[in-house]
Amino acid sequence: MEEYLEFAKKLAEEAAEIALKYFGFDTDINWKSDNTPLTLADTEINSLVISRVSKKYPNHSIYGEEKSLIKEGSKYIWVCDPIDGTMAFSNGLPMFTFSIALVDQSDGLPILGLINDPLGQHMYWAYKGGGAYRNGKKISVLPNTSLHNTYLSTDASGKVLGFSNLPFLKILSEKKCKTMKLLSFIYGAIQVANGKFVGAVFYNKAGHDVAALKIITEEAGGKVTDLNGNERRYDKDGIGCIVSNGFLHQEILNIVQAGKLL
Repeated sequence: MEEYLEFAKKLAEEAAEIALKYFGFDTDINWKSDNTPLTLADTEINSLVISRVSKKYPNHSIYGEEKSLIKEGSKYIWVCDPIDGTMAFSNGLPMFTFSIALVDQSDGLPILGLINDPLGQHMYWAYKGGGAYRNGKKISVLPNTSLHNTYLSTDASGKVLGFSNLPFLKILSEKKCKTMKLLSFIYGAIQVANGKFVGAVFYNKAGHDVAALKIITEEAGGKVTDLNGNERRYDKDGIGCIVSNGFLHQEILNIVQAGKLL
């Protein structure tokens, strides 16, 4: 695990160099078919990950947001979001992250995860049984058992994955929980493990957005499930994610379920 972690850290540092090279108000963008922006930084970092993993671990697969390389029969797959928060990144707004996780394909669960905020110079990591860290300092979730006077982040607007987030936002407001919708879901959700937010809800399906969050949050004492409260795989699409401090997981799940569409 230490070897995998050192590999991931060096990869994150290389990815940061690429991201910072392109970051600014003059970043060129293209638009993908799903109406999301794409920059050269996204594709170059994704290609970097494929190149480095293929050289160091030729039997491992890679699942990237922009491009993947699947090796038949591989036990492990590196799940990567080269830039989470491309909308912010492409407009020169300082809110984006690099995320990578090593997932065991026997059960689809991550055994190592790393998230890097290159502008804030905060690198978060964890591996199974080793605890969670920010820049080498151990971190843990908040012990709150009430949503009152807390923060929670989400990514959605409207109706997605068979859920509406409107009841969710209304109930949280009534419970005096402040909800943020940030331009990088990972940027906000990692604050659960970091002991700042009590939860984060991902109304999307992609595994690359949440794989690293799963292992880092749970090693920090929290809990992560899909939107129905079930375990999910992180090497493929799933039914969103609820990231929590653990103490409030059931309450947040109940609120999410209040927006479930018939």
